[in-house]
Order: sequence, then structure tokens, then C-alpha cells
Amino acid sequence: MRRAWSLIPLVLLSMPAAADDEFTVYELLAPDSHRFAITYDVTTAREGDRFFLNPIREGSIATDERVVDQASGKPLRWEVVTGPQARAAGLTREPVKDQARFVKVELASPVPKDGERRIRIFKTYTDPKSYYAEGDRVVFDRGLGVLRNAVLLPAGYELVSCTVPAIVSTEADGRVKASFVNDRDDVLPVKIVGRRRPAAGSAR
Repeated sequence: MRRAWSLIPLVLLSMPAAADDEFTVYELLAPDSHRFAITYDVTTAREGDRFFLNPIREGSIATDERVVDQASGKPLRWEVVTGPQARAAGLTREPVKDQARFVKVELASPVPKDGERRIRIFKTYTDPKSYYAEGDRVVFDRGLGVLRNAVLLPAGYELVSCTVPAIVSTEADGRVKASFVNDRDDVLPVKIVGRRRPAAGSAR
């Protein structure tokens, strides 16, 4: 059975329904690797769109990308494009830097009138500034722009601090998860610190 408890007060928020679909899970991998796996659920509902752009965070190295159509469970085609390529293809309506990079996803079919396409994007980031080890502790320090988020600590670690209100739970495999909501109109600064649990029978 999955156990859940609140170490940090949960803030209940009223958010626009259009933002409720976005959800990101950050799975922290080996502490010295600076790597974390990302699972991003998102819905696109702009009529006629055939592609979806997911930015690759500046300073992060992305690997292991794949994309799934959530309606069918089938994989979707994707490629990495640069800022100039995205502009030239008319895929972005906002200014983007030339050095910007995106995961360009080809949707299963164009978004129909009054319809939507929901996809799940998987990728792994390597980013020493966002995720690093300090002795027996791990630190995840990153600005997050999505509404709903969860961070999974590595196996064998316990949560010791979190700078945002969160619900803390334990997964079936024993890993600790902190789930929280971004109640801002911009990026939410998040810093989570985990500590390696002492071995059974040892003193702290």
C-alpha cells in the first residue's frame, strides 16, 4: 500500500481549467550523475496544429527522448529543432533565441475543431547546476513553470527540506515523492534536499 503524509502544509489553489492538464514528474537518478528523468503530460488544443514544441532547457543536456500519444498509446515521431528552424517553419508565435532547442512532436493528426491532442513526453536531463550531491545529501534546485509537479528522490533517501508547500508520499518501491502546485504566473523557484537514510542498525 502506498503511504502518504504531509510534512509540509498543502496549499489548495483555484487555477484556470486550461492549465490543469500539465503535469511533470522529475525522477532524480544516481546522485553523482547530475541526471533526472522527466515525464511531461500536456494537452494541445489549438485547432489545426500538427506539431507541438517542447523546449529543451538552456544549460541542460537532453537524452533518451520519446513521445507517446495518450489516446492510443502509440509512439509519435519527433525531432530536435533549433530556434531558427522553429521560426522558419512557423511553429512559434513568440520570439525565441537562435540557440534555443526544442523537441518537435508530430501529432497523430491535426487538432480538430473543439478538440485536443494529449501527449506524454519522456526525456532525461543532465544538469549539474540543477541536481547535485553534497556529502550524504542530494539537492534539486530548479525553477519550474508547469502547474503541477512531482519530484522523486533517489532510492534510499529521505526528504529533509522543501522550499514550497508540498504533499509528501512514499511510492510502492520506497522512494519518497514531493508533489506541489505552481501558484504563480511565472517560474516557481524550487529547492528540495534529500538525505541518505542510515543503514539499518546504524546511528545517525
